[in-house]
Amino acid sequence: MIKVSSKYDPRFAEYLKSIGGRWDPELRTWEVPDERILEVETKAKDLGVQNLRIELPSPAAPAAPVKAPSAAPSEAPSEGSAIRSEGVIRMRLSRDGRFVLISMDLLAFAEDVKALMEGKRGSVRFRILSRNQ
Repeated sequence: MIKVSSKYDPRFAEYLKSIGGRWDPELRTWEVPDERILEVETKAKDLGVQNLRIELPSPAAPAAPVKAPSAAPSEAPSEGSAIRSEGVIRMRLSRDGRFVLISMDLLAFAEDVKALMEGKRGSVRFRILSRNQ
Protein backbone atom coordinates (compact mmCIF):
# COMPACT_ATOMS: atom_id res chain seq x y z
CA MET A 1 0.00 0.00 0.00
CA ILE A 2 1.16 3.52 -0.74
CA LYS A 3 0.55 6.38 1.66
CA VAL A 4 -1.05 9.54 0.29
CA SER A 5 -1.37 12.87 2.07
CA SER A 6 -2.27 16.38 0.95
CA LYS A 7 -4.04 19.53 2.01
CA TYR A 8 -7.64 18.49 2.73
CA ASP A 9 -9.90 18.43 -0.33
CA PRO A 10 -13.30 16.73 0.11
CA ARG A 11 -13.45 15.75 -3.59
CA PHE A 12 -10.04 14.08 -3.38
CA ALA A 13 -11.01 12.29 -0.14
CA GLU A 14 -14.16 10.91 -1.81
CA TYR A 15 -12.10 9.77 -4.78
CA LEU A 16 -9.59 7.97 -2.53
CA LYS A 17 -12.45 6.19 -0.73
CA SER A 18 -13.93 5.13 -4.08
CA ILE A 19 -10.72 3.35 -5.14
CA GLY A 20 -10.37 1.42 -1.89
CA GLY A 21 -8.35 3.96 0.09
CA ARG A 22 -8.43 3.77 3.88
CA TRP A 23 -7.83 6.74 6.18
CA ASP A 24 -5.20 6.23 8.90
CA PRO A 25 -6.04 8.84 11.55
CA GLU A 26 -2.87 8.13 13.53
CA LEU A 27 -0.53 8.89 10.60
CA ARG A 28 -3.01 11.30 8.98
CA THR A 29 -2.54 9.61 5.59
CA TRP A 30 -4.58 7.56 3.17
CA GLU A 31 -3.49 4.00 2.40
CA VAL A 32 -4.15 3.23 -1.27
CA PRO A 33 -3.38 0.08 -3.32
CA ASP A 34 0.04 0.34 -5.01
CA GLU A 35 -1.31 -0.20 -8.51
CA ARG A 36 -3.38 3.01 -8.23
CA ILE A 37 -0.39 5.38 -7.90
CA LEU A 38 -0.59 6.88 -11.39
CA GLU A 39 -4.39 7.30 -11.14
CA VAL A 40 -3.99 9.07 -7.79
CA GLU A 41 -1.38 11.46 -9.19
CA THR A 42 -3.55 12.20 -12.24
CA LYS A 43 -6.71 12.77 -10.19
CA ALA A 44 -4.86 15.04 -7.74
CA LYS A 45 -3.57 17.10 -10.64
CA ASP A 46 -7.05 17.29 -12.21
CA LEU A 47 -8.56 18.48 -8.92
CA GLY A 48 -5.73 20.92 -8.19
CA VAL A 49 -4.89 19.18 -4.90
CA GLN A 50 -2.19 21.05 -2.99
CA ASN A 51 0.79 19.62 -1.10
CA LEU A 52 0.37 16.11 -2.51
CA ARG A 53 2.79 13.64 -0.97
CA ILE A 54 2.98 9.98 -1.95
CA GLU A 55 5.12 7.51 -0.01
CA LEU A 56 5.93 4.18 -1.61
CA PRO A 57 6.52 1.08 0.49
CA SER A 58 10.10 0.79 1.75
CA PRO A 59 12.49 -0.96 -0.66
CA ALA A 60 12.87 -3.79 1.89
CA ALA A 61 9.21 -4.70 1.36
CA PRO A 62 8.82 -7.19 -1.50
CA ALA A 63 6.91 -6.01 -4.55
CA ALA A 64 3.59 -7.71 -5.15
CA PRO A 65 3.82 -10.33 -7.88
CA VAL A 66 1.88 -9.69 -11.06
CA LYS A 67 0.53 -12.84 -12.71
CA ALA A 68 1.19 -12.89 -16.43
CA PRO A 69 -1.61 -13.94 -18.77
CA SER A 70 -1.52 -17.62 -19.64
CA ALA A 71 0.43 -18.30 -22.79
CA ALA A 72 -0.32 -20.57 -25.68
CA PRO A 73 1.80 -23.76 -25.50
CA SER A 74 4.07 -22.54 -28.30
CA GLU A 75 4.88 -19.38 -26.30
CA ALA A 76 5.66 -21.08 -22.98
CA PRO A 77 9.32 -21.29 -21.94
CA SER A 78 10.84 -24.76 -22.00
CA GLU A 79 10.88 -26.85 -18.81
CA GLY A 80 14.63 -26.37 -18.33
CA SER A 81 14.50 -22.64 -19.02
CA ALA A 82 15.55 -20.16 -16.34
CA ILE A 83 12.41 -18.12 -16.99
CA ARG A 84 8.95 -18.70 -15.54
CA SER A 85 5.63 -17.17 -16.61
CA GLU A 86 5.11 -14.78 -13.74
CA GLY A 87 7.14 -11.86 -12.51
CA VAL A 88 7.05 -8.55 -10.76
CA ILE A 89 6.78 -4.92 -11.62
CA ARG A 90 8.76 -2.69 -9.27
CA MET A 91 8.01 1.01 -8.90
CA ARG A 92 9.85 3.66 -6.93
CA LEU A 93 10.02 7.43 -6.91
CA SER A 94 13.02 9.18 -8.38
CA ARG A 95 15.26 11.05 -5.94
CA ASP A 96 13.64 14.38 -6.76
CA GLY A 97 10.14 12.83 -6.51
CA ARG A 98 9.10 13.97 -10.00
CA PHE A 99 9.12 10.58 -11.70
CA VAL A 100 8.10 6.99 -11.01
CA LEU A 101 10.79 4.55 -12.09
CA ILE A 102 9.36 1.25 -13.31
CA SER A 103 11.42 -1.92 -13.63
CA MET A 104 10.20 -5.16 -15.19
CA ASP A 105 11.26 -8.06 -17.42
CA LEU A 106 9.26 -8.39 -20.65
CA LEU A 107 9.18 -11.04 -23.37
CA ALA A 108 7.84 -10.70 -26.90
CA PHE A 109 8.51 -12.47 -30.18
CA ALA A 110 11.27 -10.66 -32.10
CA GLU A 111 9.32 -10.98 -35.36
CA ASP A 112 6.30 -9.23 -33.80
CA VAL A 113 8.39 -6.33 -32.48
CA LYS A 114 10.14 -5.97 -35.86
CA ALA A 115 6.76 -5.90 -37.64
CA LEU A 116 5.54 -3.25 -35.20
CA MET A 117 8.63 -1.09 -35.82
CA GLU A 118 8.11 -1.43 -39.58
CA GLY A 119 4.47 -0.38 -39.25
CA LYS A 120 3.11 -3.77 -40.33
CA ARG A 121 1.47 -4.40 -36.92
CA GLY A 122 -0.50 -2.12 -34.66
CA SER A 123 0.30 -3.85 -31.37
CA VAL A 124 2.46 -6.51 -29.74
CA ARG A 125 1.60 -8.72 -26.77
CA PHE A 126 4.28 -8.78 -24.09
CA ARG A 127 4.55 -11.17 -21.14
CA ILE A 128 5.94 -10.15 -17.76
CA LEU A 129 8.72 -12.51 -16.72
CA SER A 130 11.05 -13.12 -13.82
CA ARG A 131 14.22 -15.16 -13.68
CA ASN A 132 14.35 -18.16 -11.32
CA GLN A 133 16.59 -17.43 -8.38
